[in-house]
Amino acid sequence: MILESITLRNFCLFRGEQSFDLTPVPAPRNAGVRPIILFGGNNGTGKTTLLDAVQLALYGPRARCSKRAGLAYEEFLRQSIHHGVKESEGAAVSLSFRHPSQGAELRFEISRSWSARRGKLHEDLRVLCDGLHDRWHSEHWNQLVEEFFPLEVSQMFFFDAEKIRSLAEDETSSQVLGTAVKAMLGLDVVERLVSDAGMLVGRFTTKPEGSTRPPEDRIEIESEIERLKADIDVRKTDRSELENALRRARQDVERFEADFAAAGGRHWKARNERELRQEELPKEIADCDSRLVALAGSELPLAMIADLLARVEDQDRREQERAEAEVIERLLRQRDDELLALLAASKASSALVKKVGSHLAGDRQLRASAAREIVPRHSLTAGARSLLNDLRGRRLAEVVQAAESIANERQRLGNELANVDRVLEEITPDTAVIDRFLKRLRAATERLTTLSDEAARQDRALDEKKREWEAQKARLHAIKERGAKEEFLQDDRGRMARVAARTKEVMREFLIKATERKIDRLSDLITESFRFLCRKQTMVERIHIDPATFAVTIFGEAGHALSRERLSEGEKQIFAISILWGLARASAHPLPAIIDTPMARLDAAHRRHLVERYLPHASHQVVILSTDTEVDCHYYQALQPHIARAYHLCYDEQTRSTHGEEGYFWDEAPADVELRSRE
Repeated sequence: MILESITLRNFCLFRGEQSFDLTPVPAPRNAGVRPIILFGGNNGTGKTTLLDAVQLALYGPRARCSKRAGLAYEEFLRQSIHHGVKESEGAAVSLSFRHPSQGAELRFEISRSWSARRGKLHEDLRVLCDGLHDRWHSEHWNQLVEEFFPLEVSQMFFFDAEKIRSLAEDETSSQVLGTAVKAMLGLDVVERLVSDAGMLVGRFTTKPEGSTRPPEDRIEIESEIERLKADIDVRKTDRSELENALRRARQDVERFEADFAAAGGRHWKARNERELRQEELPKEIADCDSRLVALAGSELPLAMIADLLARVEDQDRREQERAEAEVIERLLRQRDDELLALLAASKASSALVKKVGSHLAGDRQLRASAAREIVPRHSLTAGARSLLNDLRGRRLAEVVQAAESIANERQRLGNELANVDRVLEEITPDTAVIDRFLKRLRAATERLTTLSDEAARQDRALDEKKREWEAQKARLHAIKERGAKEEFLQDDRGRMARVAARTKEVMREFLIKATERKIDRLSDLITESFRFLCRKQTMVERIHIDPATFAVTIFGEAGHALSRERLSEGEKQIFAISILWGLARASAHPLPAIIDTPMARLDAAHRRHLVERYLPHASHQVVILSTDTEVDCHYYQALQPHIARAYHLCYDEQTRSTHGEEGYFWDEAPADVELRSRE
């Protein structure tokens, strides 16, 4: 299983939509992959929120989120909406991952969104498989996720390093450990088989319901079967006789159709059709005449004086030019008077004023001479002018075209009417002969229709009787089978009960031996992990897990059991991490690890071992949520060859929200950061 990305929208501290790529990347020179995705952030910036988002996306109401505490699920979702947005806008978390299924690697995307409307919270779960919405996966996700990543197992891979110390402190942790071990090592399947075998034993040793029911009357059913068989045979005979009559009726219809055609039946049918057309054509011609009359009452007659309309339009244009010239002349006279007055006021000589006045008067005379030749005749208003322009530009052409179309249609209809009249005069079949053959054909056709309806009715009745006959035969067969089964029921159930009991015992023995063998292997892996990570290499000789109770016991180098109270806080955390690492190494299905606060309460030696020996190898994909005091500059340099991606979670006091950015805590060179930290 590979986590590909996590997307949050208005979830807790994360406002808006933010997405983080979680996929590992190949290491250089074919050296495997870089499995670590590192998130850095100060306390309270949302690191644990990312862990909660992954669990919430996968498990919904069953997710063990850190901030849920004793809240109801709906109230937890409501409080998880970022405080800076409206509850109606809502929030969402989406997780995409790849997982092998049925011989192929499928890509799943689980999206949970919720919002509050009218005081009621609404949640929506959508599951996409290879990019397509899968309704079946969406409806059954709570069951399917247990196959991909069981909830109890997830607590061993998605964990807060401070909280997992309960595995080293709490004596009741053996129950949690046992559940996870059984699920990861496949022992829970064997347990279910043992339980199922026990249920079978109880079922086979219980007397089945209805075993004392009296047998049904086989004689009555057999008699009914015989009666139905005889009825079916009679109906088949009647149907065969009717089929012969049907065949003769079809032959009669075919013969009478041939006789009718030979006597001129086709011409008779054509004549009838033409007579109907002869009645319709005058109506269509009259309709054309009506439309032509209507057009004649509109603008159509004006098409006869198109040249006069053109002259009217030309005269109107010239009258407009005269009116414009008069306006221009008045404006020029006013301008010239003002110019001459200006010259006089400027004390220009009288000769200059007279010369300018003469020039301006000549210019006005020249401009007005052409316009005065136009004599006003029509003096059209603006509305009349618009109608005239529309008439000559569009309307008159449309009316003429419509009249021509109607006239052409009327001519076609007249030609068709003349052609129909001519053909009707030429086609004159003998009506008496036609009527005689037509009566025979109609009688034969009616008889064929009647016989066909009767045949369909008999077929339906015969099919119904056949179904009744088959039902009774099936009923008799079931009675015979039930009788045979009841004869051997006691011996068979007893044999099956003995086999189920034996199977239960064998599976129980197999479970014990398989548990012992797998627990021995798991104990070795946990011991190896603890000694590899612990600063005191000789402190622990062996860590033993009881295969019956899953209680964990630590043995020292002298073979004596060590109390967990003797472990320091850091050693307890290393002990808990060793258990989780051993489980991951023993699992047949590798799962990603998400580690929050990885080095809380660890001293320098244990931190170094954790960074160098555990984190790069904890799983094929490791998501680390750390502060700068845990994975500091020195440890960042040690982890860098294994880091695929790094993100920095920054909290904004003004917006009271967190946003992620690529990179870790610092932008400066690591050596400078280390020097500054030492100073």
